[in-house]
Amino acid sequence: MKKIQNQWTGSKSDDPKALKAQIKTFFEKHDHQNKVIIDIYRMVFPDWDKIKAIKGYPETGDELWKFICGLFQTFDREHHPDCLAGGAWMNWGFSTNTKLGPWEVNFENCSVTYHSKFHALKK
Repeated sequence: MKKIQNQWTGSKSDDPKALKAQIKTFFEKHDHQNKVIIDIYRMVFPDWDKIKAIKGYPETGDELWKFICGLFQTFDREHHPDCLAGGAWMNWGFSTNTKLGPWEVNFENCSVTYHSKFHALKK
């Protein structure tokens, strides 16, 4: 298991307007919650395809968490009317941390296990 960087330094992490636009595209191109969640994880874990497991959850600032949850609630009312709106995000999405900046993502409580073939390449 590998401990990952503490803060997300993605290209849009310091520009909330661009980050919002990027996240909205995930909801526009998919019709199922799981695909949206995977795209959100891909955004903060660029090596997603090499990851076997993630222990723990990334944490986000309160504003980012609420923004994503609101998008899931709207999405679910349209695509999944028989389930709890926003429930997928609450179950499998990121945790919220009010000590973070509004749009920050933190990995302090996350560790990643890579598929063995990729881990061997990193040595």
